[in-house]
Amino acid sequence: MGGLDHPAAWIAFVVTVVVALVAAVFDFRRFRVPNLLTFPLCLSGLAFHTLLGGLGGLRFSVVGIVVGILALLLFYILGVMGAGDVKLLAAVGSWIGAANTVAVFCVAGVVTGLCSLTALAWQRRLRDVPVILQVSLLQMMTLGRHLAATESVSVAVQQADRRRYVLPFGVMIAIGVLTVAVLGLS
Repeated sequence: MGGLDHPAAWIAFVVTVVVALVAAVFDFRRFRVPNLLTFPLCLSGLAFHTLLGGLGGLRFSVVGIVVGILALLLFYILGVMGAGDVKLLAAVGSWIGAANTVAVFCVAGVVTGLCSLTALAWQRRLRDVPVILQVSLLQMMTLGRHLAATESVSVAVQQADRRRYVLPFGVMIAIGVLTVAVLGLS
């Protein structure tokens, strides 16, 4: 999809930005990204690229989906990411392809880190950062639920004070999509 110099790339990014922003609103308000957004986005991305590029377009879209899933799968397995976030990034990948999906993931990760540090500073908990990083490293090294979060994100979002502990990653994905669209990457 070589940058935003092709009309199809513009269409793909406009569709993706609009749906990502809608998903961000849902995620911010309810801490969930509905399947009614992710599945149609994914299927329409597959159809769009297949109609425009045949098997090559289908491959472009499928590889984007796989990259979107793989980028967040470990975080989902560890219980720190919801399935809706994984499905949203996969659906984004169906429209903008693998390279741009990696860029969205990187931007979303950086924004998440900055938001997390800001929240910890606001809560006067910056001293907890080394422990949080140690626990996160142990969780990733185990690749399982043995040392995973004491409560999964699905439990944490049910708590009254959930905004203190959980960031809506759908918002971060939307920021990533907007950033990649504005910068016109890959």
